[in-house]
Amino acid sequence: MAKSTAHDAAVKSWHWYSRDHALAATLLCRRCAELEYSPDPPNEQDRAQGLTWSTAQAAEHRTYAMAAVLTAFAFLEASVNELLASAAEDQLEMGGGRGGLTGEERSALVDLQQAWGDGGPSLLDRAQLVLHLLRRPPFDRGEAPFQTADVLRRLRNALVHYRPEWRPVGAGVADDRIARTLASLPIAPHPFATEGHPFFPDRCLGHGLASWAWRTSLAFTDDFLTRVGVQPIYHDLRPRLTTGPAS
Repeated sequence: MAKSTAHDAAVKSWHWYSRDHALAATLLCRRCAELEYSPDPPNEQDRAQGLTWSTAQAAEHRTYAMAAVLTAFAFLEASVNELLASAAEDQLEMGGGRGGLTGEERSALVDLQQAWGDGGPSLLDRAQLVLHLLRRPPFDRGEAPFQTADVLRRLRNALVHYRPEWRPVGAGVADDRIARTLASLPIAPHPFATEGHPFFPDRCLGHGLASWAWRTSLAFTDDFLTRVGVQPIYHDLRPRLTTGPAS
């Protein structure tokens, strides 16, 4: 969306990045699935190492999976931030003048955004505080979708702020909390991993986890915006937001 002012020739544009993140996350999920469903055979060097899959394709697969998880969380973060930022704009949807909130509610969101500036609480707490401010029903922190979104947040942080370390090889459960949490989810190991390697990150970073990340992000965002009482800016994209392989 673009707007201009009568006082000068400046034209400004507004972009909803949550839409880009939604399309990117689901595309990356589908790419992951395509590789898992139609893998290339191992080359001679791969077979010499005793591998039953292509190392080049395994590297590509992991790239898609990691990017899908990170982009899924970026979608959630962008959606919350866009609600707050758009509240000051009369011509915009969601939190803006065309989004359905009252003038008083929009002013409250603008004041909240200004008070936080570049700081403020963490993302999920930010969403919870918005609901309290608008007198909407808050999330139950111990239940989905808040609890599962918090797992996604911790997974995203584990990938972004990853610290290299030696991890035990074998069937034992890893010591770190995120690995134990992910191991409890109904996520099957992907086919590009060696049996016995750590579940996180080696065996779980595949289509199953990527799709779970997107579903978790979308469920939280949908619920949050429904509680606020505005229509998601990505509503028209839903038919395209699929995570399975192309038929």
